[in-house]
Amino acid sequence: MKTIFEAIGEKITAFIEKHHMTQQDFADRIGVSKQVMSKIVKGQKATNIQEIQKIAEVMNISVDELINPGSTAYVIEEPILFMMDQTDSSQVRQHLQFLDFVMDEIIELEELFQKSRRGIYE
Repeated sequence: MKTIFEAIGEKITAFIEKHHMTQQDFADRIGVSKQVMSKIVKGQKATNIQEIQKIAEVMNISVDELINPGSTAYVIEEPILFMMDQTDSSQVRQHLQFLDFVMDEIIELEELFQKSRRGIYE
């Protein structure tokens, strides 16, 4: 089963081939380096919302059409943990673990903030 990122990569590859473009041409249009573009096309990069919006814009499709996984892809619920499994570098893995911790803290703070705004602070 493919990840959502692999499915996006396949859609980009099909678009590039159909329009007789290179990965560099597409990378220039979405504002990323050739190396980042290569990772996106291979499904090895967890694209952020800005990249997804720009990719959809360049392909002249909606974000829904771009990220619709269909029946053969799945959404990665924990992208940081997914990326940890994709790397062999212990240093990168440590940084990703820290990032995962920070993201959990941010989410918890956001939840507390929302509760306090509603007057339900515990």
